[in-house]
Amino acid sequence: MGKENINNEVLNFDYKIKSIVEFEKVYIILLWNIDSDNMADQPLSNVYSIGKNGKVLWNVKPIFQNYNKYTDEHLFIDIQKDDNGNLQLQTFEGIKAIVDPVSGRILQKSWTKG
Repeated sequence: MGKENINNEVLNFDYKIKSIVEFEKVYIILLWNIDSDNMADQPLSNVYSIGKNGKVLWNVKPIFQNYNKYTDEHLFIDIQKDDNGNLQLQTFEGIKAIVDPVSGRILQKSWTKG
């Protein structure tokens, strides 16, 4: 289990926290099954935005739900802060997206695999 204490709010997740990226108003958390190298064992929709008060603001699933007609969940493998202060997400399938870290709104998306 992943557990994080943010401003006296204890957050429990079904998986461990692989990485946390801090923004001015939120933390972005990437969850991961650290006990397995197999991508099939990794959690889907594994990105959360957490307010500085410790409350979950959004999960990535509804943001990407209609992006792929074959699945409504994605495995995210990387999160970063870009030069403009936005969140950069990368999926295992090759989707790269720039997202507002507070609202979760997709600002830009592209494919990184051909």
